[in-house]
Amino acid sequence: MEGIEGFITFTYHENIDNAAKFYGETLELELVLDRDWVKIFRIGKDSHIGLVDSEKGYLKPATEKPVMLSIFVRDVDYWYSKLRNKGVRTNNPPKNADEIDMKGFLTWDPSGYVIEIFEFLTKPYGEE
Repeated sequence: MEGIEGFITFTYHENIDNAAKFYGETLELELVLDRDWVKIFRIGKDSHIGLVDSEKGYLKPATEKPVMLSIFVRDVDYWYSKLRNKGVRTNNPPKNADEIDMKGFLTWDPSGYVIEIFEFLTKPYGEE
């Protein structure tokens, strides 16, 4: 779309330092903006996740997180092994979802946001 440069999803955290450690050290995402109350990590070329301190952000965190953060990767089995080796809790080993031709698993960040990590078995957007 003309004029659009990227996408950031902001999530709200009571303990932004724990969340930042998870996204930076555990998921090994690149920190591209680091302020007291907001931290932005690059997920892909033009996609990001923003972490906001609940004391200063526009929204307040809720106990139930009605959003699922989905990250698609080239090798979901590699990511599963990598996270399990770091002691990260998951729902199960990667499973096929045949109806949408993907394979994935779920995990959670320290604030309770569900993170889906999956691989498209047939890329719906084509190959680069």
